[in-house]
Amino acid sequence: MVGCRGHHMFGPPGPLAQQQASAVIHDPYPQNDIGPYEAGARPPSYQNPLPEPVRNRIVPDSMPWLGR
Repeated sequence: MVGCRGHHMFGPPGPLAQQQASAVIHDPYPQNDIGPYEAGARPPSYQNPLPEPVRNRIVPDSMPWLGR
């Protein structure tokens, strides 16, 4: 047998609610408070990103054993 194995490194993306929650946390679009404002950079459903204090608390609140 020659060639690449047919296994995937990652599983399926999961149900719709899980994908939406992941997209909120891992926002792929540029933040307006970090760099210059780009009017057309964010699609309409992503116009209101999480505020900076909330973004700063995501990891410490989800992994309290890290002690941050």
